[in-house]
Amino acid sequence: MAMQAVHCAVAARGLVGLHSAQPRVVRVCRPRLCTAPLRGRRRLCPPRCVASPLAPSLAAASALGDQHRLASGQEASWAHGQPLCGRADPMGATLDPHSGVTNFALFASNAWGVTLCLFSEADLRAGRVTLEVPLAPEANRTGDVWHIALPGLDPSLLYGYRVYGSNDEQHEDSEGQRHDPARVVLDPYSQVIVNGRQRWGEMGPDLAYKTPGVLGYAATWPQAAAALPQPGAQFDWEGDRPLGLAMEDLVIYEMHVRGFTQHSSSGVTAPGTFQGVIERLDYLQALGVNAIELMPVHEFNELEYYQVIPGSDSYRYNFWGYSTVGFFAPMARFSAAAARGEGGGAVLNEFKQLVKECHRRGIEVIMDVVFNHTAEGNEQGPTLSFRGLDNRVYYMLAPGGECYNYSGCGNTMNCNHPVVRQFIVDCLRYWVQEMHVDGFRFDLGSIMTRAPSMWHPCDPVPPAAYASDSEDAATAAAAALAAAAAAEAAASPGTPQPFESESDAEGWLSDSDAEAGGGYAAVKSKGAIVCEAGFMTDGAGVPTGTPLADPPLIEMISADPVLKDTKMIAEAWDCDGLNQVGAFPHYGRWSEWNGHFRDTVRQFAKGTDGPWVGNMASVLCGSPHIYVAEPGENDWWGSNSGRRWKGGRGPTASVNFVTAHDGFTLADLVAYNEKHNEANGEDNRDGEAHNLSWNCGEEGPSTSPAVNSLRQRQMRNMMTALLVAHGVPMLFMGDEYGHSKGGNNNTYCHDSPLNYLDWHKAAADDDGLLRFTRHMISLRHAQARAAAKHKHKELRRSSWINDSEVQWHGTEPAKPDWTEASRFLAYTLGKPGGGGLYIAFNSSHLPQARRGKRAGSGALCITQGEHAVVQLPRWPGRVWQLVADTSKVAPFDVLVADDQLPEEEVAAQRASMDMWKLEHCYPMLPWSSVVLESVPEAAKSAMPQHRKQGSGTGF
Repeated sequence: MAMQAVHCAVAARGLVGLHSAQPRVVRVCRPRLCTAPLRGRRRLCPPRCVASPLAPSLAAASALGDQHRLASGQEASWAHGQPLCGRADPMGATLDPHSGVTNFALFASNAWGVTLCLFSEADLRAGRVTLEVPLAPEANRTGDVWHIALPGLDPSLLYGYRVYGSNDEQHEDSEGQRHDPARVVLDPYSQVIVNGRQRWGEMGPDLAYKTPGVLGYAATWPQAAAALPQPGAQFDWEGDRPLGLAMEDLVIYEMHVRGFTQHSSSGVTAPGTFQGVIERLDYLQALGVNAIELMPVHEFNELEYYQVIPGSDSYRYNFWGYSTVGFFAPMARFSAAAARGEGGGAVLNEFKQLVKECHRRGIEVIMDVVFNHTAEGNEQGPTLSFRGLDNRVYYMLAPGGECYNYSGCGNTMNCNHPVVRQFIVDCLRYWVQEMHVDGFRFDLGSIMTRAPSMWHPCDPVPPAAYASDSEDAATAAAAALAAAAAAEAAASPGTPQPFESESDAEGWLSDSDAEAGGGYAAVKSKGAIVCEAGFMTDGAGVPTGTPLADPPLIEMISADPVLKDTKMIAEAWDCDGLNQVGAFPHYGRWSEWNGHFRDTVRQFAKGTDGPWVGNMASVLCGSPHIYVAEPGENDWWGSNSGRRWKGGRGPTASVNFVTAHDGFTLADLVAYNEKHNEANGEDNRDGEAHNLSWNCGEEGPSTSPAVNSLRQRQMRNMMTALLVAHGVPMLFMGDEYGHSKGGNNNTYCHDSPLNYLDWHKAAADDDGLLRFTRHMISLRHAQARAAAKHKHKELRRSSWINDSEVQWHGTEPAKPDWTEASRFLAYTLGKPGGGGLYIAFNSSHLPQARRGKRAGSGALCITQGEHAVVQLPRWPGRVWQLVADTSKVAPFDVLVADDQLPEEEVAAQRASMDMWKLEHCYPMLPWSSVVLESVPEAAKSAMPQHRKQGSGTGF
């Protein structure tokens, strides 16, 4: 995500390729002229809604105790029965299956009017509302929540809201207010979002978007609406329950839904979809991973950056999806059901089926969620949902209404505002309870620890009295629709009406209406809550953006009873330099992406001078130097407010990774010294320049056998470190077979084979890396499997290892070399009940062993050619048996019997090492690693009879 922020500046400036001027909106009733002073030229604004005289008094309703079932005064229509007052809880749209009543509840604290907008799919594609139901404040509002209930609502319809209120582009003293009734905005609680685009990359309807009466911004940003909750049978989970795997037993596979099966070689019926993933889950099960971490699957707009990439004929997409439009809604264009034109319920069921099928295979589902920012960008961005509902609440704002940008993408969600944190917890609960997901990874999670911005409450009722020619709200609504239809008919077809303002609300009244005394005066807000120095605060004197030692949102998530067993993983940094790795406010619950593991393994593997051998030893043990030790001098957070969060967790606090979606793939890490992002069309300026990579002698693809052999060893070395280290290993999709992106470390914008798993290459496994990875996962795997004969619980720990359980070695037993010039590290892990592992890494280009005689109980240590022959520790009654050696060619790099390496060949290979085994020595090539298993001395492998020299020859 940190790399993606580099390119998000494009989105933060607003919509790509769109003009700033917005359409006029047709008048629906006659308000009075603004009387408050306005900035610049005169601006006219929409009227507020009016309570119907037909609505019952609140006192009477309260006495009845059943207010939500009372009629609220609006008329019935062809689409629904008599509207009712409705409930303020739960939020969003909910259907009572017994009464057939659909309840709508929306938070909008600064609005003075709300209209429920209903669409048919045809009208949505045409950019127009089918039916509008104005909410009456006295009957359809409780506190800051607007609500209404519609009996017998046509379930085929879609919905959104018009929200009326102040806008800081029009009114004095309204900084941060961005209500815009020209826009129909999404309900934040929308569970399925529809925008007229059924398939990935499909353009929206071809409409005259910049003309009056046409909703939406462009064919890349057509009008969106939410599907209604559907009656009928519920999804059959068939008894599915959370798997509840222990954190230390996980092997996580970070993957992209579309990228996983979109390649032409995938062979699935619905490439690039949830259904496509289901069809290929057996591949993941065979690989041995037991958790998938899905890159964003919340609704986002893949056409957000859509334009030709300079210097190419390709288009820029938002492929990764770190730009959320709807947090409750699965990405509709990841759905095969949506592509077939099926309804919103089918989209939800397809995702549920994916989760159920994962669980059947023992695979947990972790979602990558982006609560740090949204797709609305900065102040020039589109109004899609949160901005038009309550910009001051949902976004972290400066006193002048400007967006804070800790995300690097234009805006920052106001996560620790009470309303926003409740929204986030509601969202997490929904995905756990309704979708059965097992955990979450929080993108730029440190933003969720920052102090919010707060504003003084303001009176949302305009001071100008409302006057209408109609006697009641129902008549007013009918008059509004009639006026809108008349105005649209009066406009000449194809001749846009002139407008001057950049505001969406400009043009609500005609000049004659203004002269007649229409309009309203903008409400004078009490404004931002600032400190004496003028800085924005959280309302209690803490400057906005300050990292909090006890962030309310993190505490709320951690203490939530529904989320008690849900896995929580933080990307514990953000784009403003806050780094909380090792001291994220964890409340005993949270794990973290450990960037220190990534950097240490990369540095050590390529033989960099420095403290890397010591750091390598630490990360192999779960990084106690990060999670337990006293903070370093450069650890600002850990030395201050975060000091209390040091400790209190075990190795599972560390999610270990060498590569992830942003940055080099494993194959590119050993093939490129520099990033090559020219295909992104940004002159190679984007992406991280600090990659800690080494090309092994040549930049890019090579025909040199020596270079390619070294690259294979280096990939295996880093994969070995990842899979034997304490903590939670995470692989990135495609690394298991050596997928390359051609040196591009920021492929956010490419819907192409750069980001697709190549199933032909995975199946061929020409270099044997996939087989090596599969068997190394099996080495540590918790679950019994037929091919997993070497399962080692000592690799999976929930508590820190102690000195009695690990011994460190150099080229001689118990003599580690911790100097900054050291390139060799070895250690043994004892196994409960006897046995254990010897693991060694040689990152030098030279042999590390010294010639010498026996030292104590050690064996001779000699150098033969370029081999380093290291001494192995002697354990009474046991010998060391080879499991893996990255210097050997496949399939001999990992000695596990399978369809490529018969059992007798495994025995022959081990028997051929007897001279080393019995001398307690092992030869190591430069840039290699080995894993040896302690077995009883009697368990000596015998050479198969037919392989013995002279067998059956008569000699």
